[in-house]
Amino acid sequence: MPTPAGVIHGSARWASWERGPWLHSKRWDLCFLTFSGVLVIIPLILYELIGNSAMVINLVVAGLIGGPHMYATFFRTTFDRSFRQRHRFVVLSSCAIPGLVVFFALWNFQLLVTMFFFWASIHVLHQIAYIMECYERKQGTPVLGWSQLIDYAVVFSCLFPVATYKFIYDQFYISSTLLLFPTFLKTHVVFYAITGFFVASLLLFLGKTLVEMRQGTAHYPKILLIVITVGLALLMTSYNGPKLEIAFQGFNTWHSFQYLALTWYITLLRRQRGEVDSGMMRWLAQRDQGHFRYFYGLNLALTLVALVLIGAVTTYSNVGFERGYYIVVLSFLLIHYYHDHILFTQYGDLVEL
Repeated sequence: MPTPAGVIHGSARWASWERGPWLHSKRWDLCFLTFSGVLVIIPLILYELIGNSAMVINLVVAGLIGGPHMYATFFRTTFDRSFRQRHRFVVLSSCAIPGLVVFFALWNFQLLVTMFFFWASIHVLHQIAYIMECYERKQGTPVLGWSQLIDYAVVFSCLFPVATYKFIYDQFYISSTLLLFPTFLKTHVVFYAITGFFVASLLLFLGKTLVEMRQGTAHYPKILLIVITVGLALLMTSYNGPKLEIAFQGFNTWHSFQYLALTWYITLLRRQRGEVDSGMMRWLAQRDQGHFRYFYGLNLALTLVALVLIGAVTTYSNVGFERGYYIVVLSFLLIHYYHDHILFTQYGDLVEL
């Protein structure tokens, strides 16, 4: 599979898109957004090869792709003057997140990990929804509200039927931490209700897709993305024990790969439109060069600094490695989630409106 650098570097064509249903081109979309779903198996393979260590897998995924994708956000938000001016409250309020992370890590670590996992699942699905919305806007044809609602319903519910079952029976662990689930919700009624909602959404999606195919209005890139997302979500949540955490790291690997490609492509488009006000980002996204390897290298360097910081927190405090890891990682990761809820509404960054 070609890397982003291989497709991006030295090609001004990367910063323009083709007419048609694809966000960039058929080859690019399938490579970076859709069929890159095959990456979900990498953490599972590594887990078997290197001795069944979940924390080692977490560090590998975080070091090579999870961390770089997280820090890439800040080049579009914190380091972007226009974003800071338009979203002052978001930027200022995000400064409180590291303090809240430290507080919850020391006061109720189980609650912190539970909140993180829930927000992470919404964040991953929000990115899929953002791509779906951009596909619809790129197509340029009016989309009925009920059709959109069905798409969103099946995507945002696909992670939760099997996960809810594991919550009810206290089978959902992240490392050694059991995720919290309200006692009054630990009933089959909740499981049946969530599963019923997902099945109904899926049947409606399949039905409307068949109608759209017959009418010649089906948007195949979007449909393919939804089908792969739902399939992978059901597969990833089906794992038990330590492999469940690793399976979600696989989902995160796919998400992070998508995110890096989208972020770089958007940066190049914004550079062409004269919307990038950071001198460093203008250089990185030069029209005829597109230094993706330097962009990735910067984010990788920030990730390595974070790994050193994790070591320092673990060594010079009594919080232990697991808490030290989450204190450092979540201090930045939750800001990344927070900022992306804004970025995932800026469709004009990716599609000409």
